[in-house]
Amino acid sequence: MAWLYPAILLTANLALLLPPASPLRVAGALLLTGLLPGLGWTQRFFPDQPPLLHWTLAAALSFSFTLLTTLLLSYLPGSLPSWSLLVTLNLLALLPLLLHWRNLQPSSPSTFQPSNLPTLFPLLLILLIALLLRTINLDYSEFQGDEALALITAAEALEGHEDALFLRSKGPSEVLLPMALWRLSGLINEPIARLPFTAAALLAIVTVYLIGQKMGGSRLGWLAAGFFAFNGFMVAFGRIVQYQALVIWFSALAFLLTLLWHETRQSRYVILAGLSLGLGLLAHYDAILVAPAIGWLLLSRGSGVAKKPGPRSPVPGLTLFILSFLLTTLPFYLPFALDPQANRTGDYVGGRIGSELRNNLPDFFHFNTFYSSSYYLIVTGLLVLAALIGVVWPFRWSRWPGLVALGTLLLVSFNSAWLTAGQFNLSILPFAVLFALGFLALLVHPISQSKPLLSSSPPLLPTPYFLLPLLLWLAVPFLGYNFIVALGLTHIYTIVPAWSLLAALGWYIIEQKSSGVGELGRNHPCSSAPPLPRLISNGLLAILAVLSTLFLWNAFIRHDVEYWQDYPAGNLPFYWTPYAEPPSAGFFGFAHRAGWKTIGQKILSGELAGDYGSNEEPDVTTWYTRGAPRACDPQPEFYFLADDLIDPVKLPSDLIASAYEQIGRVTLPNQKQLRIMQLQPSTLNLGDLADAPLAVAFDQTATPAAFARSARGAIAVEANFGNLIRLIGYDLDTRRAYPGGRIPVTLYWQALAPIPASYQVFTHLEGQSGPVAQADGVPVCWTYPTEVWRPGQIIADQHAIPLKPETPPGDYPLQVGLYLPDTFGRLDVLDEAGNPAGNSITLTQVRLLK
Repeated sequence: MAWLYPAILLTANLALLLPPASPLRVAGALLLTGLLPGLGWTQRFFPDQPPLLHWTLAAALSFSFTLLTTLLLSYLPGSLPSWSLLVTLNLLALLPLLLHWRNLQPSSPSTFQPSNLPTLFPLLLILLIALLLRTINLDYSEFQGDEALALITAAEALEGHEDALFLRSKGPSEVLLPMALWRLSGLINEPIARLPFTAAALLAIVTVYLIGQKMGGSRLGWLAAGFFAFNGFMVAFGRIVQYQALVIWFSALAFLLTLLWHETRQSRYVILAGLSLGLGLLAHYDAILVAPAIGWLLLSRGSGVAKKPGPRSPVPGLTLFILSFLLTTLPFYLPFALDPQANRTGDYVGGRIGSELRNNLPDFFHFNTFYSSSYYLIVTGLLVLAALIGVVWPFRWSRWPGLVALGTLLLVSFNSAWLTAGQFNLSILPFAVLFALGFLALLVHPISQSKPLLSSSPPLLPTPYFLLPLLLWLAVPFLGYNFIVALGLTHIYTIVPAWSLLAALGWYIIEQKSSGVGELGRNHPCSSAPPLPRLISNGLLAILAVLSTLFLWNAFIRHDVEYWQDYPAGNLPFYWTPYAEPPSAGFFGFAHRAGWKTIGQKILSGELAGDYGSNEEPDVTTWYTRGAPRACDPQPEFYFLADDLIDPVKLPSDLIASAYEQIGRVTLPNQKQLRIMQLQPSTLNLGDLADAPLAVAFDQTATPAAFARSARGAIAVEANFGNLIRLIGYDLDTRRAYPGGRIPVTLYWQALAPIPASYQVFTHLEGQSGPVAQADGVPVCWTYPTEVWRPGQIIADQHAIPLKPETPPGDYPLQVGLYLPDTFGRLDVLDEAGNPAGNSITLTQVRLLK
């Protein structure tokens, strides 16, 4: 069978010769980016691992090769060709075989034993349900704003925009994965772009299972995997192009690999742990929240642990971990730290964190009940408390403080006013006390030197040395996002792995201690309870799984009635919620569709030529209109009005009702509509538009070049403003160039050097005694001041010159320039010799008709 691996690799490469975006070509691209490059390395250096861990490590290495290869290739000048990516990934896949040519057949992981099926069956069932919840109707919902921004950045990076990756305020992984898949598959659409993140979300379930298995055997493993898989955040983030699935998976994998190093002291684990944490940080800064837990494991000598080969000192492992981590993160964060965007990112992050304690628990409950159901939150929350109580209860010195903290935190969860003294919010105290008691109990646990905490299926590490970092993993993001960060929103997702593991431990403890089994049964309040039959326990778990599955199906898959968009009508009647309305922001992965591809295809065909306004946020419409000019003023040529909205934009409804008429509409199967309005007198009549065929046509032209914001305008021009800014082109729409009309103009600027001040742009129709009409302002609708422009960057800057009804007809020169608003001093236009040749440029003569 030595030929099997090269044969699969060859097949995946041949699949790339098929038509763009065909299923087999996409499958080949997924294999080349998500599995095959790391498989040979895993077979060489991790041959002794069980199959689940073996394949998870193969996928992790493949993701790492894809991310780092795409990142490094994007630094090369020009566009990123498919052949360079393809050659590099194939070399990485073949290299471990070439280095051991005499032994071409890779070592195989531990083979699956049929006797293991009963223990794996619950996990396989969980994975099957999780797969369905994360993939059914993956193509239904259109891209949200953050997804669209990631894809636009991917298009621009693929097309050679050198600064594309640095214009963002977070890590590049959510851009790099779509870049690689886009280039290899040829075209992009919603399911293709989302599939790598779906795969990461499923692999995270396996990783959580493996961690739980280390803690207490396969039952505790699949309990943890189940609580994790049925969490609404984890479903949502497995259905979108965003960093969260990567953060969770790589954070959990780093934790697991550090545990394996702690057990064996083998360098291969700690190196891969550093790589995994680095990959998580390349996705988002949230990944660093697992670092305290990993740091504890790395620095702990692990007294009482069975003898291990290799050095007992933590220094070698810590050194290898740091080196691996730095080699993974520095290729991006070192140049990013030297980039001006780093300061703006620091200001942004600082604003999100804030400077004082607060109580975000109402948001915590609101988001969790909205994403996962009240039933899920109540059950798992009580189980986490049970796990904490199970750790603390055996110690008499901790009982009264624990009970006081427990009672206080229940009150604080919904009302923190009575714990607020002056400017200091003390709501964090009961939670901090409860976690601190847990830490202290684990540090002084009488069995920590000899016995595992759980009586059956003992873990490879003493549980106190496992639980203490696990508590850190939960406490840091829980306390941080609930009491320190000013605007946490859905970032509370970072607690889910540790939360799920502790919930599983709580369930497991209740099962054991209700029978009086195990070390924690001594003096435990549940020690005298009757045994809980396993059948009843499994039955209760099945009921919770059914309730969660039905809720998640309704929230993320069903779209005849949309859960979020139609809330509360979209909520199922027997799912009680303490909130009458959804959260004010932070919606990801929920079913929604407006019909934007129809608009995009009509723009591409030239039927909808002109600027527009919309009740949807610009990030979404920029993607689906492929950068068509969105107007700054309230009277554009078109309005696109959607029923399904991600982030609504307030519009002048009275003006639209009086000055616009409907010229077309898109009606979706659930009867929601996207209406196309044109300024009167209208010139078009599109009627009812069929969404499905136009959406297919839109996808068939979804190449990176179609979305990269690199246009230079229909009309080329060359003007140098003070050796700081070039004007390289413009677009002009004169269809309503008459008194009472308006003239949209899009200017294409290119920064030549760092710009020390904020210049405003003026666009004037000049008369004999001054402007007869003008539109001045900060570029890009007052959103992109010149001091943040980057050298070489091209900026599309929209303006619309309003024409008063009394403006005399005639020919007027259209003049453009830049000026400082404080002094009105204009930036000089330089000639070819670099000498001042005026302070504005005349683009053309505009004729105003009667």
